[in-house]
Amino acid sequence: MLIASLLFGISASLDALLVGVCYGVKSIRIRLWQNLVISLVTLLGTCLSVGLGTRLAALLPGAVGDCIGSIILILLGFYYIVKWGFVSLQNSKKRALPGSVEEWKEPEALIRTVFPQLKPGEVFTLSLTLSLNNLSAGLSASLAGLTLFPAAASTLVCSILFLSAGNRLGGSPLLQTAGRAADPLSGALLMGLGIIQLFH
Repeated sequence: MLIASLLFGISASLDALLVGVCYGVKSIRIRLWQNLVISLVTLLGTCLSVGLGTRLAALLPGAVGDCIGSIILILLGFYYIVKWGFVSLQNSKKRALPGSVEEWKEPEALIRTVFPQLKPGEVFTLSLTLSLNNLSAGLSASLAGLTLFPAAASTLVCSILFLSAGNRLGGSPLLQTAGRAADPLSGALLMGLGIIQLFH
């Protein structure tokens, strides 16, 4: 269960790493209180989704709930990987056009447009966005048998660490590469979690 909770926490927090890298590249520092607010709101979303999944699982036969949750996790992970492959293919085609300049436009361009500066109101908006990203994964994981406390603790710790690390090391080529690979990494972790829960 600890391994499954850790996999879930890492997968759910990779978006935070990506956001931290994007702000770090632009030399915008995310303060400690902002990191805590973002991570706590994300934790709340995780708790709500896992709690709802636990209630739904109680209404289903044990084996059916576990199987449904695990299959959804695997499909969700597969979707993230396919989406990343499609976006990468589209970006490769654009870079191949004459006169095009190779640059990483997603999601930094989105964040630059929506969050030109990290203000208090934008901290909450960013928190809500990251929290909503975790809802489907949290719901599926709880249906698959993941319990609330380990999943919540893992999500909180990973979110704080990833957001801070990404922000401080945003100029690092390694972190930028990890940021670009957030979707396939998250997808692989969700698929692994689904498989573990399916056969545990």
